[in-house]
Amino acid sequence: MAKGTRKAAGAGKSGKPRAATERKPRARRARPPADAVEEIERTEPEQAPLPDPTGLAHTLSPVDLPDPPVPLPHGLRWASQAIAVATLVLALLNAHAIRSWSYQLTPNDWTASIVTAAETWYDTLDRAGLNRPVEAMHDGWQSLKEKRFGGEAPPADAAQR
Repeated sequence: MAKGTRKAAGAGKSGKPRAATERKPRARRARPPADAVEEIERTEPEQAPLPDPTGLAHTLSPVDLPDPPVPLPHGLRWASQAIAVATLVLALLNAHAIRSWSYQLTPNDWTASIVTAAETWYDTLDRAGLNRPVEAMHDGWQSLKEKRFGGEAPPADAAQR
């Protein structure tokens, strides 16, 4: 159909009248499923046959890895060891945080013993020198915070410390 021309009433896309025998039959819509079971029955996929009758053990799939020559250690053992090592490292190098945490507990007889144990632990590790890295980093951070450019005055709250 040329641009700017109008098609006749009852004509198709091409502009030619369509005969009654050329009509396409209307597709009937499927009845909606009554419940989930009927929906599953309608859409249940067919099970594809396995490439090997013995299962996936003998397939050549790139995601199927061969069994290792030596059995792998149990995953729970590995995770337990990692947690134990992390706990030990934190207990040895993070005594200041344990002591700070104990100071934040609500004061009572039970927490007093926790504070005493945390302070004893902190003092023991301090004698062994394990608190020095934390103190050195803290001192370095404080010195960076106190640096001023040119004749800049220190902050008002720093003078009160």
